[in-house]
Amino acid sequence: MFLLNRGEWGGVLLVRGDCSLKTKPIGGAIFAGLVLCSLGFGVEFLGCMLGLNGCDCCKPAYCEEICCEQTCCEPCPKLACCEPQGKGKQGGFSLGVDTFVKNEYWNWFEGPSHDNQYDYGYQRTRLNFKYASPHWTAFVQPQLVNMFGVPDNACKKPPEGPLGMGCLYYIHNNTTTPWSMGVHQAYINLHNTDKSDFSFKFGRFEYSDGLEVLRKSDGKHFNMLQKIRLGDRMISPFGWSAFSRSFDGVVSQYDNTNTNVTTSFFFPTQGGWEENINTTIDDIRITTVTVTSKRGSNIPGMEIAGFYYNYQDLRDVTQRVDNTGQTYAPSVDINIHMFGGHAVGMYDIGPGTMDVLLWGGAQVGKWYELDQDAYAFDVEGGYQFTNMPAKPWVRVGYYIGSGDANPQDGDHGTFFQMAPGTRKYNLLPFCNLMNVQDFFVQLIAHPRKKLMVRVDYHVWHLDKANDRWYMGSGPTQKHGKIFGYIGRPSSGHSDLAQELDVLVNYNFNPHWKAKVSYSHIFGQDVISGVYNENKDADYASAEIVFEF
Repeated sequence: MFLLNRGEWGGVLLVRGDCSLKTKPIGGAIFAGLVLCSLGFGVEFLGCMLGLNGCDCCKPAYCEEICCEQTCCEPCPKLACCEPQGKGKQGGFSLGVDTFVKNEYWNWFEGPSHDNQYDYGYQRTRLNFKYASPHWTAFVQPQLVNMFGVPDNACKKPPEGPLGMGCLYYIHNNTTTPWSMGVHQAYINLHNTDKSDFSFKFGRFEYSDGLEVLRKSDGKHFNMLQKIRLGDRMISPFGWSAFSRSFDGVVSQYDNTNTNVTTSFFFPTQGGWEENINTTIDDIRITTVTVTSKRGSNIPGMEIAGFYYNYQDLRDVTQRVDNTGQTYAPSVDINIHMFGGHAVGMYDIGPGTMDVLLWGGAQVGKWYELDQDAYAFDVEGGYQFTNMPAKPWVRVGYYIGSGDANPQDGDHGTFFQMAPGTRKYNLLPFCNLMNVQDFFVQLIAHPRKKLMVRVDYHVWHLDKANDRWYMGSGPTQKHGKIFGYIGRPSSGHSDLAQELDVLVNYNFNPHWKAKVSYSHIFGQDVISGVYNENKDADYASAEIVFEF
């Protein structure tokens, strides 16, 4: 095994069950391939790493793991280690890597201070160390992030505030080149055994609400719908930011053929815009209970779930974000209980597949000295023409996250997102899902097998004109002056914006892919009340991803 230069080049030795020692390539394909060729592995090994050898890359001597996953070419040879081993026979140590390089361009709304155009870039590399035995798995994932070109002049006084996300990186880290090396995940998972349907995970891990059950038997189409339109609404690893977020705590599951019960208790870590990811925010406590009736168990073709989330925040953070007019507090004092559920169904009808998604919940509890009384719900439907070229998938939906109509009545009616991942729901996250109504139309197509194109169009309104225009993805620091959300004035208006998003993904091979996105905001009355020179905004990004 060898590793060079922060994981940019390398190779892997893998032991799987009772299979012999295998060699797998990771990253830096050209350089590593030349090194391996010089050691006698031959040019076919290089071709396998680049995905250029066709079915040669399925030769057991080269890329056996790819063959086992049957993602390289069809058909692959039948290999002993590809066959199911059964419980009690699998195990071994493996090492993987995922890394990407990304550049982002921002042309934020423009006010009198200007400085709203800039770009910056970063790379994030994670190594995946895993040991699996019949009854437990250990996983450690260190992370290295390097940023460059972060603007130091994109932070303005309210109401303009941050001119895009570049400002948020700068005010968190006070440098134009933030970087960090830390532990993103490190946990032990006690597996189900032949006599038990229980599992128990403890340590540092990722958690996405709504994705407690993802089964291959439900199909890629169904799982994709869950990932892009259900997961990360309330609790998320915030993976679209450079430094991301983790959770320290425990997750337990009971799982059988028809039902899954997931319970958890954890603390979020710093991260997102903050480079110091190793610090646990132990003044925030999150508890979840989710009971899922798996797809088809009670209603044909449909998954149904009910959940309870509790979010307690007692941080020594002085910024207060709501519509009361108070911008300072000695500390945070929030304790919110949320009760809700979702239903996701998918059915073969006519020349394609129809889908339906429902999600919603109500919140009660305490918001500083106020009583929390808020709600949110989402209803969506779609149809994919599976027999047409490019298999177009058309979806429409309506979402509402309640706002607060009267800041003086003793109630806080603004729906609170806890610790979400907002970019799934608008690719230019100039707002989040608090005090908004969103009507959207979405088209997803696959012009080629390896190419995916997604186009979204949103019409955004504030739910209550007496509330604020909110932006943010939740807590990023343990203490200080940064709460995790931003609230800008509405100027008494509710017409927020229209948004066009375009996302293109291309998978070169099982390890390499590229992503590009472009978003344009057509600002309306709320935005022009804050940014009086240009109420429109643009965002573009490009990234290269390597996963192994």
